[in-house]
This record gives sequence, structure tokens and C-alpha cells, in this order.
Amino acid sequence: MLRAYQTILALVVLTCGLVSTTLATDTPSGTVSLRSTSVAAGVGVQWGDGVLTYKGKTYPFSVEGLEVLGVGYAEVTAEGTVYNLTRLKDFAGVYASGEASATAGNSASTITMKNPNGVVLSLHTLQEGAKLTLAAGGVNIDLKGRVRARRHPSSHNVP
Repeated sequence: MLRAYQTILALVVLTCGLVSTTLATDTPSGTVSLRSTSVAAGVGVQWGDGVLTYKGKTYPFSVEGLEVLGVGYAEVTAEGTVYNLTRLKDFAGVYASGEASATAGNSASTITMKNPNGVVLSLHTLQEGAKLTLAAGGVNIDLKGRVRARRHPSSHNVP
């Protein structure tokens, strides 16, 4: 278990340098929406589900994460933009962010994360609960099951 935390922490540290890329140079590729729960007492965990909209189709995904030096409980909803996604399979992976934060009650923020495939997520979050995080965190995103695209409702042709 300690080995897994060390591996994720190493990926977070390595990827944090990549996150500083400005979004102005990145290419918008799609959108995401997600809902997650986070619980921390020292080392914390986070889990949730989301939907990627890419090339007019939707793809469900799961989110699991780790944060270091966190305390508290929070429910998070987020929507945002996906950048630099050229192949669907590049969406899955470990995304890292190097931010410290503190919230109490309802709090909105924007977070940018990047995975080793160069895919960037810029998320606008709303968090409910009380939580303090003092070190970088990372999340692992996996596309659910066999990738079956569902047509996005706004992509239907309407006469």
C-alpha cells in the first residue's frame, strides 16, 4: 500500500511541472462533467464518476484519487474543458495537480490537471463540505467498460 502511494506521489510530482503549460496554446477537444466524494485524514482518497463528451459522443468514466496531507470530507461537482485529446485512449491515465487548498461550506474554484499523454483538464468545481489539503494530489481516470459511445443529444440533426 505504501508503495502505491509512493508511485502515485512520484507521478504527481513529475506531472506538476507539465501542468504549468498555458491553456492558450492547448487545443480544445471536448468537455467533461463529474461528481466525486473525497475523504481525508492525513492521506485521503477520492472517488466518483463522470462523462466525457468527445466528437459528438459521450463516454462514461470513473475517477479515483489520492491526496497527501488532507483533512476533511467534501462532495465535488465539476464541469470543464478537455484539451489536446486526439485519440480517445489518451484520455485515461493519472492526472496531477499541484495545489494547496482550504474550503468550508460551498466553495468554487478552477483546477487544471494534465496526464502523461498531454491531455489537459481545466475544471470549474463546486465543493461542499470542510476540507484542507496541503500537498499535491492526483486522480486516475478510467473509461468504463467497453468503450461504447453514446450520441450526445445536441448532435442529432433536427429538421
